[in-house]
Amino acid sequence: MMEVAMELRHLEYFLACCDQGTFTAAARSLNVVQSAVSTGVARLERELGERLFDRTPTVLVLTDAGRAVVGPARAALRARADVFDAIAGVRGEISGEVAVGALVNIVSIDLAEALAELHRRHPGITIAMRQNPRGTSGNIVGIRAGTLDLAFLGAYPEHVPGIAVYRLAAEPLVLVCSPDHHLAQAGSFATADLTEERVIDYPPGWGTRAVVDQEVPVRRTVIEVADQFFGMSLAVKGFGVTLVPLGVAREQSGVPIVPCSDKQLVWEISIAHSSTRTPSRAARAVLDSVLELARPAAVGK
Repeated sequence: MMEVAMELRHLEYFLACCDQGTFTAAARSLNVVQSAVSTGVARLERELGERLFDRTPTVLVLTDAGRAVVGPARAALRARADVFDAIAGVRGEISGEVAVGALVNIVSIDLAEALAELHRRHPGITIAMRQNPRGTSGNIVGIRAGTLDLAFLGAYPEHVPGIAVYRLAAEPLVLVCSPDHHLAQAGSFATADLTEERVIDYPPGWGTRAVVDQEVPVRRTVIEVADQFFGMSLAVKGFGVTLVPLGVAREQSGVPIVPCSDKQLVWEISIAHSSTRTPSRAARAVLDSVLELARPAAVGK
């Protein structure tokens, strides 16, 4: 029987490669040199007697063995974190890194105040903000996979299987368009008005996209962009129209803001964690700080 003297850091390197797709990106995310990651993964493969990745010219692709290892590897690293968390609890300390899934353009709540106060109370906590291109849906995947301790969600139902969700704020989606657009001149719009408009959309998985897909299913999408401020810039220049949260619209001065007249297009922001794993003391402190201090911004009705 093969005896394996496995090092946890090699599992960490392996999982970073899974998340980042290349040795270089994984090394950058861990703040180590690339050779350490590639050597560590190679050693792990030798110890297990299986290739974990197929090396292609552009990306690392998990083999069947690699896919089988992902879950146990994450569990092993969570167990290590739980050990340190238990010792910190005995000492009365709250410290450690908390991985938080972010959303772009969070202006509905005062997140900066919450994190600043968290630092004053618990300077030993560090926060790793992770931005997923799939937005809210990517954050949900991260929570379930254990790569995120907490995550912000936009416009998803309160009851998501396997996830504990805490609602923070809600605000309407509004239309942004050029100043001379007929809907800007009218002062309001109905969802049916968007059928023939050139619509600037955001990626599938984003919370705002989920609301628009549900409430305005028939529309003419001319571009998808991953930046709401760029989307508004396009709209103001006449490229099309776009729907964004009211607070985001108010962050960009001089843009026409047009409310919806026939439906409540409500975008909500929440924070969530796994309901199947107990958050670490550090993650709980971050959650408590956000719930206590990240009060909704005054964005009106």
